[in-house]
Amino acid sequence: METETRKAFETFLPVFEFALQKISGSDRRIYLAQLSKSLGYGGMKIVCDHFDIDFKTLQKGINEIETGAFRIDAFDKRGRKKIEVSMPNLLNDIKDIVDSESQTDPRFEDNRLFTRITPGVIKTQLHKKGYKLEELPTNQTIYNKVNELGYSFSTIQKTKPIKKIAETDAIFKKNKADK
Repeated sequence: METETRKAFETFLPVFEFALQKISGSDRRIYLAQLSKSLGYGGMKIVCDHFDIDFKTLQKGINEIETGAFRIDAFDKRGRKKIEVSMPNLLNDIKDIVDSESQTDPRFEDNRLFTRITPGVIKTQLHKKGYKLEELPTNQTIYNKVNELGYSFSTIQKTKPIKKIAETDAIFKKNKADK
């Protein structure tokens, strides 16, 4: 790469970095590919090194510019699907089970409903409803789904014990002595 091109690249580097902060995804890839093409021979290496982009990603961007066939990255279509996709009635069944064993905060300090049963018990009751144990999600997943439904696994302490005061021992000693 000629020194003039390198100097121009370094001069406009803040402009390139500013533009990269504003774009992402395929637009970023195409922008960097166009930049590397503009730099000419050795431009791909400079762009890869300076902007921390993979060489194959940059090649993909250059290929998109040359062919005109732009690809849409479907990252949201990848990965594991939610359990509701394979078991559409699961959340309704969990809600039915938890509703029968839930209560509100007696002081009404919280809007959440509290349940006394554990995820393991919910899993057992789902099995009794006809689900196969192998198909059912883990206890952690059941715990997460119950929380998503607006329930909490915290038990409510109905009454708090009275705190012991300093005179309590004296009162008991006096009662013992009177007997």
